[in-house]
Amino acid sequence: MCVPGQPPTSPATADEALSAISAGLSYLNGADPADLTSVEQASCLRALEQAQALHTVARARVLRAFEARCGYEDDGCGSPRTWLKAQCQMTSGAAGVAVGWMRRLAARPAVAEALAAGEVSESWARVICDWCDQLPAAA
Repeated sequence: MCVPGQPPTSPATADEALSAISAGLSYLNGADPADLTSVEQASCLRALEQAQALHTVARARVLRAFEARCGYEDDGCGSPRTWLKAQCQMTSGAAGVAVGWMRRLAARPAVAEALAAGEVSESWARVICDWCDQLPAAA
């Protein structure tokens, strides 16, 4: 709970963390960005890009754990991709992208760490992974 004059507390559970994410994005979606200064708009754009990178890593990590437990089978699905399509209302392409990030970041933990630390954007991470894929396996 937020108490005026005190720093916000970190979420204690996954549900609390997800609720905080939803609250923040709901606030931004309800606010008029035209009321912000250019500096505030730029700050929002930078923070949203970093949030996208964090989202990519978090989703990949959770999806990897979900795949390891075959959690998709509980809903009658044969793979994480089909589960994402059925349960998260994702298109086949979007589900493929999510599964691709899951595999890509599992294979490239340094890229996942850089994304999670906010050191690279999602688009840069993709380029780095693509470059690494062209290197010999020993490299």
